[in-house]
Amino acid sequence: MEEYLRQSQIFQKRLGIAPLPRKEARYLFFRMAGPIMQAKLQRFIDLSKVPTTFIHGNPHIDNYVRTFRGSAMMDFDRSRMGPYCWDIIRFLSSLSLRRENEGGFLDRRVVEHFIDAYYTHFLYPDTPHKQLKMLKEVKPEKWQINTKDYLAANKRWAKKMRDFRINTKSEHTVQLLNKFLESRNELNLMNEYYIDEVGLTPGSLGKKHYIYSLMPKNPDSHIDAILLDIKEVYEEKNNRFFYSPVDHHGLRMIEASKIFADGMEDRLGYCTFQNKQYWGRQVPSFAVKVKKFLNKDELCDFAYSVGSELGKGHRKGLKDPKSAEILEKDFVANFDRYYKISKLFTFEISLAFEAMRRKAQLYQDYKGW
Repeated sequence: MEEYLRQSQIFQKRLGIAPLPRKEARYLFFRMAGPIMQAKLQRFIDLSKVPTTFIHGNPHIDNYVRTFRGSAMMDFDRSRMGPYCWDIIRFLSSLSLRRENEGGFLDRRVVEHFIDAYYTHFLYPDTPHKQLKMLKEVKPEKWQINTKDYLAANKRWAKKMRDFRINTKSEHTVQLLNKFLESRNELNLMNEYYIDEVGLTPGSLGKKHYIYSLMPKNPDSHIDAILLDIKEVYEEKNNRFFYSPVDHHGLRMIEASKIFADGMEDRLGYCTFQNKQYWGRQVPSFAVKVKKFLNKDELCDFAYSVGSELGKGHRKGLKDPKSAEILEKDFVANFDRYYKISKLFTFEISLAFEAMRRKAQLYQDYKGW
């Protein structure tokens, strides 16, 4: 638990910017503790005996998104080659910490939905993953129909861009965009568009995002505006068990997207500029996430959807297709163990969070003496 508490200062600083209710704050603490959890994993499992595949790296509920293209577990910042059990352990902890009812761990029925989906889609990886029922019926609001309306509404990424405006004509701004477009063989896009606005905004966990609003040069054109998000990548160090399969981390993220959520993200690209690696995408005008805490039926829905995506992705991510049988046997033999480790991590996170919260309250009370 000490490892989690060492992170408490960073967490408290983050909460100071945007205070949250207790359960939401605990979930944010869980999100920020991902690298610590991963580093501790080898204390509980001999990872040299766990099959390696391309893993999502950070499958938690806040990374699940629905757009016009469908719904999937997205955000491949932490994707890389690694023991497949990590994705299972991380996701089950995420699911448990987003239950309406506290106490205990996941209900057996929820876990069975995950097992069924994972195993079925691992065996049949060409079967599309199951999309989340609870988001299927969500309709876009008027301002989400297209990017021009999205920008006019000044919400979400449009607002972030305008809150942190930078010069649209600076050499840095223009060259970064050109490098990104070059990776897509799309430099000719700027024959039809111009840079209207640019913002440099921090992401949810600190990485800088360059947000570009591109507008058609012809004011009478019916083509839509384009909103691009080009951000600094996470460059986690390779180790014996977790490592990038490619040198460029932007390319790593694109490869992961193709494996786990093919076709879900638009205008993906990557580049290196001034010794920093970047990844980029087109921001969808319609994107919705699950913000609530979940009842048992919703947990089952989530477990099946993500289980199907992870099972399919882990099969497609294997370097050697012949090793599929080895992973299948490991899943059957050791899932119960991975479940118990996820439960242990969840309790550790909860205990560390409560200890940190009480310590912060003690300091607050002390100031009032």
